[in-house]
Amino acid sequence: MRTLSAVLLIIAMAGGLSACADSKESSPVNKENAMSSAQATTVFTGTIVYKQFEGGFFALLTNDNQRYTLRHLPTAYRLDGLVVEINGSVNKDIITTTQFGELLEVDTVKILDDSHASPPKTGPRKLKSL
Repeated sequence: MRTLSAVLLIIAMAGGLSACADSKESSPVNKENAMSSAQATTVFTGTIVYKQFEGGFFALLTNDNQRYTLRHLPTAYRLDGLVVEINGSVNKDIITTTQFGELLEVDTVKILDDSHASPPKTGPRKLKSL
């Protein structure tokens, strides 16, 4: 009796696994929704600022007073007070602890004015971008 129960259990488990393998859903992320939430590249003009909150991060204050946390900002542009033009896109699929506006994925940076730019005064630790 136990052998028959064990065989039936194995058959039921194999059938369940087979049903999962036949599923057309390859991942929990819906690709159509992921594509629609991505925004096109846009030009943002403003000043890069360094904020010390949560270990420090670089942000962009635009000329129209919008705030963005910068992601993938190249090292050469990590200067507090640097006025730039950034090509990038807003990523609404990532949540940060910076509490400083939306996340801006940086594609390219063009320097407009570096006369007031300086490295942030943060001490011995290495500065990093999100």
